[in-house]
Amino acid sequence: MKKRYLLAAAAILTFGMLNVQPAHAGAKIKISEDSNFDLGFRLQTLYLNNDSDLTSNTNEFNLRRARFRLKGNITKYVTGFLQTDFSDDDINSGGDVRLIDGWVMVKPYKLLNVIGGMQMAPVTRMGMTSSGGAMTMDRPGINNYMLTWGSRGRVAFNTSSLAGTRDGLGGDVMVRDLGVSLFGSTSFTDTAHFKYYLGVFEGQDPATRSSDSERFTGRVQFNFFDAESGLFNLSTYLGKKKTIALGAGYDTQSDVAVDSITGEKIDYGFFTLDAFVDYPIGPGSLTAEMAYNDLDLDDAKNVLADEKTGTPFAGAVAAPQSQGSGFYGELGYYINNWQPWVLYEQWDSDAANDAGDWQAYRIGLTYFIKGHNANIKAGYEKLTNDTPGQEDIDTFVVGLYVTY
Repeated sequence: MKKRYLLAAAAILTFGMLNVQPAHAGAKIKISEDSNFDLGFRLQTLYLNNDSDLTSNTNEFNLRRARFRLKGNITKYVTGFLQTDFSDDDINSGGDVRLIDGWVMVKPYKLLNVIGGMQMAPVTRMGMTSSGGAMTMDRPGINNYMLTWGSRGRVAFNTSSLAGTRDGLGGDVMVRDLGVSLFGSTSFTDTAHFKYYLGVFEGQDPATRSSDSERFTGRVQFNFFDAESGLFNLSTYLGKKKTIALGAGYDTQSDVAVDSITGEKIDYGFFTLDAFVDYPIGPGSLTAEMAYNDLDLDDAKNVLADEKTGTPFAGAVAAPQSQGSGFYGELGYYINNWQPWVLYEQWDSDAANDAGDWQAYRIGLTYFIKGHNANIKAGYEKLTNDTPGQEDIDTFVVGLYVTY
């Protein structure tokens, strides 16, 4: 414990001795002309009030993200990246720090970058959008139906799992995955651009599988006007970009589980289509994003189970209650450092009697002190849960967001 605190203190002191860099960059240490280190951090702290129609109200402070990151450009062809995050799973010790990213990128060509290690599996636009660049406080809850995101709905501005939606799938490394991916981007003309992602990953926790199947992911994106050529996107560019993007992604793995009653092996598939617009209109800039997601659990009828033992996944619901499709749409307008925004999302499951169905809308306002580096967000979310016996929730939140 003491050692961890000393390391954190040393990192903070290091920030003070380094040169300040532009927005969304950390402090850089130059080694040579093509070799440097970039040290940064991200803090997102929230106050939430949850008002449920079945249980008592709750008020809580939430450390949504607390991260240190280190990016090292060893040469112009090789980059390494490490990122830690605070986890409060162990309340007796006050939390701990865990590694959430650890990868090496080899960059022989702009159209061919090879990334190996613990990384975000590239499928959805929101999955490849920086958490420091979200518009409506956080990512939509339907993005979490992807395998390594826990295969369930998320609510209260993506701070809580929604009861009655979890199918039990998940990786040994949650949210990220272990594997190798390819990434590349190019421009056909000054106003037409393209980038792609292909990946092979570990996927569903190997401890639950007898077969050694891999998870395969792919994503393509086309941009018109300005490019989004980086590995990650933002969900609002604050008037600094004029772009229209169209994207699609697919995620699949065979033999991820078995039906707990029939014993039949179950394959996983996830498909997405998305569109994004950031466009100057009048004195400000309009941002809009929408996506359609579809989760396929091989039409399993019952609770999914460990393929090795046939034991149902703890806390999982019947597969049709999770399997289904949904969409989200969000809209914001940036002007004079202010951005009001709205979001609507819904998920329609394949279960009878609306079990697993839910809808949510968000409305809020952001004040940008220094762009995405420092801002204050306030919002309201209304969740309607159609699953019999489950609750509707109203959430009010105020958040402070800092990235360096």
